[in-house]
Amino acid sequence: MATPLYFIWKFKLRKGNSMEQFCPRCHEQQVQKSGVSNIGRHAGLIGMLIANSAASYSCSNCGKIPLTEFPEDFQSGIKRKRILSILGAVGVVVLLIALLFARELM
Repeated sequence: MATPLYFIWKFKLRKGNSMEQFCPRCHEQQVQKSGVSNIGRHAGLIGMLIANSAASYSCSNCGKIPLTEFPEDFQSGIKRKRILSILGAVGVVVLLIALLFARELM
C-alpha cells in the first residue's frame, strides 16, 4: 500500500515531474501553479495545505485556466493531490486534538 509520502514524491519532488503540463489553449507554455496566498502563509501548516489544494493554474500567455480544460489524467492527479492535502490538514488537526486530550488525562 502506498503511503501519502509516496504520492508527494511521485507527483511533486521527483525530478522530471509528471505533473508538468503544457497550456491546453496555446500549447506553447507550461502552466504554473499560482502561489499560496498570504492567508495560507500566516495560517501555518494547516493553512498552507488548504491554500495549496485550492490553488489555480495559469499560463503566462493565456492567463488563468480552469481545471476542466486540462486532460483527464492531469485532472485526476490534481484532484488526488487536493484530496491528500485536505486529508493531511484534517489529520494534523485530529492529531493535535488527540495530543491535547491525552495531556489532560495525565
